[in-house]
Amino acid sequence: MGRKEEHIVGLDIGSTKVSTLIAAVRDSGLEPIGVGVAESKGIKKGSVVNLEAVAESIKRSVGEAEVMARCEVETVYVGLAGPHIKSFNSRGVTSIPTRMREINNDDVRRVIETARAIALSPDREIIHILPQEFTVDDQSGIGDPLGMVGTRLEVNVHIVTSSTTAAQNIVTAVNRSGLLVGDTVLESIAVGEAILTDDTITAPYAIPS
Repeated sequence: MGRKEEHIVGLDIGSTKVSTLIAAVRDSGLEPIGVGVAESKGIKKGSVVNLEAVAESIKRSVGEAEVMARCEVETVYVGLAGPHIKSFNSRGVTSIPTRMREINNDDVRRVIETARAIALSPDREIIHILPQEFTVDDQSGIGDPLGMVGTRLEVNVHIVTSSTTAAQNIVTAVNRSGLLVGDTVLESIAVGEAILTDDTITAPYAIPS
């Protein structure tokens, strides 16, 4: 018996429509095999105002995609957007314990953790920490410090947060539709990952400020 085909499912819950995309995982990458669109009800400015209405909209959208893809969806990755999303920059610093040692993954994780050690109000949660550049000793503008030698590692990160209540209500609506949430992702990041190449991501003109 052949191996069961693996799928990744994206769910975009907007104020006017709920969109579902099912992609099959191939050796060559992801291949879209199913799309579903349903009228959105129960959402206002990215936040849930009626759980049952949102759940029904999700069911219709996912069901349409399932018919096209000829598969059954269990887990979805959900996009987050709306005025409850906020972001800011932060900076982290750590020392390299042993002199003249190559920087490793543990060092990178540690410096990012120092950057995220900021005070958040109880109603906010971090959904993304995006490293922008690293500095090793006095050398700045480093994209990947792994393998470099230094005594001090710094990082500039961009932290994206959401309203804890708004995010949890989205997850609850998905659960009420009979699905599990694999993860949540900021919609603009998901779009960027889908359409930008490595070259355009690093180009200064790729995303105007």
